[in-house]
Amino acid sequence: MCYGISIYLSEPDSLNKDWIQKAAKNGFQYIFTSLHIPEEEGFSFVEKVKWLGETAQDVHMEVMADVSPASLERLGLKFEELPLLKDWGISGVRMDYGFTAKQIAWLSHSLKIGLNASTVDEAQLSDLLDEGLLPNQSEAWHNFYPKPFTGISKQALKDRNALFHRFGIRTMGFVPGDDRLRGPLHEGLPTIEDHRHISPLDAALELRELGTDKICIGDPNLSEETAKGFSYLADGTVPIYASFNKGYEHFWNSTHTNRMDPAQYVIRSVESRGMVAVYEPDPSSAYTFERGLITVDNKLYGRYSGELQICLETLPASPKVNIAGYVRKESESLLKWIGSGQKYIFLD
Repeated sequence: MCYGISIYLSEPDSLNKDWIQKAAKNGFQYIFTSLHIPEEEGFSFVEKVKWLGETAQDVHMEVMADVSPASLERLGLKFEELPLLKDWGISGVRMDYGFTAKQIAWLSHSLKIGLNASTVDEAQLSDLLDEGLLPNQSEAWHNFYPKPFTGISKQALKDRNALFHRFGIRTMGFVPGDDRLRGPLHEGLPTIEDHRHISPLDAALELRELGTDKICIGDPNLSEETAKGFSYLADGTVPIYASFNKGYEHFWNSTHTNRMDPAQYVIRSVESRGMVAVYEPDPSSAYTFERGLITVDNKLYGRYSGELQICLETLPASPKVNIAGYVRKESESLLKWIGSGQKYIFLD
């Protein structure tokens, strides 16, 4: 899975540079920017674009720029000169309205191309391919939606992803941030409407489940904790922030794998039973184990002794099972994405 961030050229260079450096440190691989947002005025686009390209190259991130015919005027370029953007550090362009199929196909032989995943239909896609569009140089980018209740549905995104995958084209979707939200509405910038007010990590994992190949943060920042969480997602590991009781602190920063035959009611750690620790019974007044509770089987459980589990539902308590800790509230929603063979890590 590939993750990226959005940069808005009207933001101060210092804020953009901090965001880029934070993203690069946490495994993000590309940058999206738009060259035709109406409110972005009052500065030299050429200087800003070149600055962005150079800054991205310094941290080995690609840049995809959203362009329109009006953008070309701002950049002082003719369409035939767009391949020169590579010299500015721009890897590709997302092309929406105002360009012909022949133009887009021609440009795919020089730059990476982003198509509009939400509006290009199968007939238009066939025309592009007939004109010579290179699928391995092309991606389909969904829109983000600043206005509440205007984002698309999960099923619509899944269907569109399937369309482009049939033609060998990867897809990208947006999730909101959780720190500085983009103005003027400050309502988050998701592709899917139901993602507007949920954790960016949760939204990213659902986009992955719906067949999205690349995921981009629409807003101009993430909290430090969430950015760190994405560094684990980039490695295929679900980050779970947890609190552990005394005697179980060694589970922090430990990586586990859910069994290939996942249980219905608990997440069972493959690795935990290979650990040498033996746990004495730890009496608890609990009558039930609530969802999100982290438990360890004690020596009364015989050959299961040492197995670590995360409760997915409320379960009856047992004297054979100790309470080791609990998943923190901000990570509870991520438990549903720890399926068969999925790795996860406990973070403090």
